[in-house]
Amino acid sequence: MKEFLLILLFTISIVPNHYKNLDHKVSEVEKTTFKSNVEKILYHLRNPSKDFVLTVAHRGDWSYAPENSLEAIKRCIELGIDIVEIDVQKTKDGQMVLMHDYTVDRTTNGTGKVSDFTLKDIRELRLKNNCGIQGSRQQVPTLEEVMLLAKDKIVINLDKTEGETLKEAFEILKKTGTVHQAIFKGNNTIQFMREKYGTLLDSLIYMPIVWYNKPNINTYIDDFNKDLKPIAYEMLFDKVESPVFSAIKTMNAKKITVLNIALWDDLVAGHSDEQALIESPDAAWGWLIENGANAIMTDRPAELLKYLRSKGLHD
Repeated sequence: MKEFLLILLFTISIVPNHYKNLDHKVSEVEKTTFKSNVEKILYHLRNPSKDFVLTVAHRGDWSYAPENSLEAIKRCIELGIDIVEIDVQKTKDGQMVLMHDYTVDRTTNGTGKVSDFTLKDIRELRLKNNCGIQGSRQQVPTLEEVMLLAKDKIVINLDKTEGETLKEAFEILKKTGTVHQAIFKGNNTIQFMREKYGTLLDSLIYMPIVWYNKPNINTYIDDFNKDLKPIAYEMLFDKVESPVFSAIKTMNAKKITVLNIALWDDLVAGHSDEQALIESPDAAWGWLIENGANAIMTDRPAELLKYLRSKGLHD
């Protein structure tokens, strides 16, 4: 009996130590104290994993407010979206404003090229609503206004800046103290970008776009990796046989963030927002994640975020 009690006491004494090995293992992200939401987003951008998928809203939440408007961006911040993609154009007097098209016709109550308007003139226009109907009270915002709104809250993905406006946009980011939370992107080779912008590229986050019809895709990617070492690529593939689709696995292995664009079928081999809404999110967004996506750009940010949270892939 005495011998049995001694064995029992010994067993009880070692049980706690045994079960310590089964305790929840706190991830590096959970242990990290982030100073701002932007810092957390950038952590995930630089450290892609299968456990977290970044959400990217196309031109803001334009189902809620006019595209490229302050209210559409505010909505994304309120929802908890990680990145907002916006489009930037330059006015006649050299001011940077948000506008996708080269003209104001589609999205405002005015007509003509953005480059023919001064900032004062373009301020007099009003944005159309998400159905293209006139009557919104909202103005065309400047890039400076957007960056001040986004500061420390959300990352901004800048489109339409690769040509003549990258330097101007960069100056606004410096002025507003937001260089660290903006992603520039473009289609040109690293050789072209180095010749045009030199060491300025080393001072910003640049994300190459890889189109399925781009010649010499592997060379294009390898050249960027050797020189600029991007932390993310925008990967567009019209079919799974595309070399771009094959390159995604290489990106995953190299721990480079893969951003898929689920806006329409030709960009994701049919696994688009529309499929998510009509068929199922698993068939669209889930399929992209299973095949290497670390970030997804969408026209349905609220729905995507809800889906990711239901799968434990977002906070």
